[in-house]
Order: sequence, then structure tokens, then C-alpha cells
Amino acid sequence: MWSEADIEIVKQLEGVSEPYCRVRFYCIFKKGNLLLALPKERNLALNTLSLYQPQAWKARGLATGIKLLVKCNLHNRFLPSRSFTFRVEGPIAALKVDDSGFGFLLGNPESKERSVILARKTGGEVVVDKVGLSAPARDSVCNEVSIIRSLPDGLVGLADLRQFEVNDHWSFYSCPLIDGRSPARRHDDLVLSVLQSWFKFAKKKPLIETRQWAKISEYIDTHRVHRGNMLLDGGKNLDVMVGICHGDFAPWNIKVAVGGNVVVMDWEYGSCSAPSAWDWMHYLIQRASLVDQLPAADTLQVCRDWAHTAKGKVFMDEAGWGGNIELCLGSYLIYSNALGHFEHLGLLEEWTKE
Repeated sequence: MWSEADIEIVKQLEGVSEPYCRVRFYCIFKKGNLLLALPKERNLALNTLSLYQPQAWKARGLATGIKLLVKCNLHNRFLPSRSFTFRVEGPIAALKVDDSGFGFLLGNPESKERSVILARKTGGEVVVDKVGLSAPARDSVCNEVSIIRSLPDGLVGLADLRQFEVNDHWSFYSCPLIDGRSPARRHDDLVLSVLQSWFKFAKKKPLIETRQWAKISEYIDTHRVHRGNMLLDGGKNLDVMVGICHGDFAPWNIKVAVGGNVVVMDWEYGSCSAPSAWDWMHYLIQRASLVDQLPAADTLQVCRDWAHTAKGKVFMDEAGWGGNIELCLGSYLIYSNALGHFEHLGLLEEWTKE
């Protein structure tokens, strides 16, 4: 049942040298890979389960069923279990976690930057630790901390960074666990208001003078993108808001807390100098394509339809794009494909057909 990727990352998490603590976890697998390792203690198991924010209805149903098991304290009877031995020279010992005070979620097994997300007790609260163990994952965690530290103090949606450590074997940072869930469609205005609040840290700038424009132009030339000349010509006379951009602003990277505050997580692709409207295009696209499973043409139409709503027109005007939804969509998709972080090639090919 255990994949090679799981065995490798758990071995790295356990560390080396003499034993520090031995912990039994109750495991949840997804497509043959370890997803969650729940502790025996009920409340902390629920905290660990809250790290997983599925969007598809089948996955949400599964998570709801497991939550019911945990609430009834039955997860330790019905879920497969395994004991891990954590050692003195390892991240668990460095975090000073006791033998009952944590659970964890494993990131995408296909990613070179696969991380471990811990929920652990410390003092009177539960904190979340993002741990990078491989060299790419360590670099990703360090880069994310650097981005978070570069953001303005008091930025709406930013979690409190509590702890950070890096060495040749692991890196991690800590922040408080947010009691909440991913935003639903009824939260769209609330989530959008976070992006609008970031505008006060942005400035209007010619699109062709942004850092991203060079990559856009290069991609158009290299791949001979149809409609590329339209984009290049249109961008010459367009001033857009350039400032804070999360880079992966999607429902699963956002939590609406119990009190109604919005917290934005996972800043590894963030920037303080990118076109501000791209985050909302990304949000709409990721939800339409990955959650709603819409085809490319319908996914793009979701963005176009939204841009023509009253709220969409206000936002696009504030962001500097005005009625130029095609330029906004096209520039975002080309830049996204140039970076290669997301599977947006089909969307770009659909956009070039128009």
C-alpha cells in the first residue's frame, strides 16, 4: 500500500540518530499515496483533517464521512494504522513535538517540492508547520518565507508567521491553525474584497514595463502564439495595477475563518510586483476547470461573463484593465504557461482560437 514516494518522505521526516518518540497514526490514502496521518486524540485528529480542503463533491463526501468517524472516536478502530519512529536528528525533534501532539498531511506525490504539513499542539494552541525535506521542497519553503516577509505589515488575509528554521536537511515555518474552511461561491464577494484591499499597495504601470512582459513576449515569439500580436499591440497602451499577487489564488489555498476573516495560504508563487487582476482570473479558472470540471471554452467564458457583471466591471476598472478582458486573460494564460506551474496549455490553445 505504501508507495516509494511515501516511504522516502516519511523516512526523511523520521530523521536519524537515536529515537526521540514513537507515534501511531491512523492513515488515509488517496490514489495509492498517503494523504493524512491522523493522531489518536480526537480534537487534534479533527485539526489534522481540517488541513485537507477537498473541492470535488466525492472528496468532500469522503472527508465528511471521516470527520464523523473521528468525532465518534472510531478512526482508531476503522482506519489502517502505522507507527513511525521519529529520531533526535530530525524536524519532529527540532519542533519539540511530544508523542501525542501532532498529525500531518502530505503534499502532491508527483511534485518535486512535495511538503509535509503538520498540525501540532504547542502551549494552549494548535499551529501548522510547513516542512520541506527534499532540496527543492526546502528551497520552496525558504522562498515562501521570503515572500511572506516581504509583504506589508497588516496585509489583509496574511497569517501570522511564528517560527522559521532552515538547515541542510529540512526547512519549516509555523503559523496558527485557522479554524475555517475553503470559500464557497457565496463567499466570492468576500474573497474578492481581499484582492481589492491589496490595491492600496499597488501602482499603475504600463503593462509592457512589468517584469512579466518579457516572458510573455518571449513565449509568444518562441511558440508563435496565434493572437499574440493582438496582445503585444494591446499591451503597449495599457496601464494596469501592479502589486501584490499570490500566484496560486485558488479556493483550496484560502480559508474563511469562523469569524468571517479570510486567510490566504501557500505563498510560494507570490510576488509584490505582478498585475493585480491575474489572481482573480486564476481563482475563476481553477474553480471552473478543476472543481466544476468545465471544458476549456466554458472555463474561459466564466471569466468573460464575470467581467461583464457590475462587480466585474468595477474590479477590472480599478485594476486598470477596463473592458480588456481578452488582454487580461491572454496575458495571464501566456505567463502561466511560460512558468509551467499549472496545466493551462489547453486553456491557452482555446483562447487563441477566438
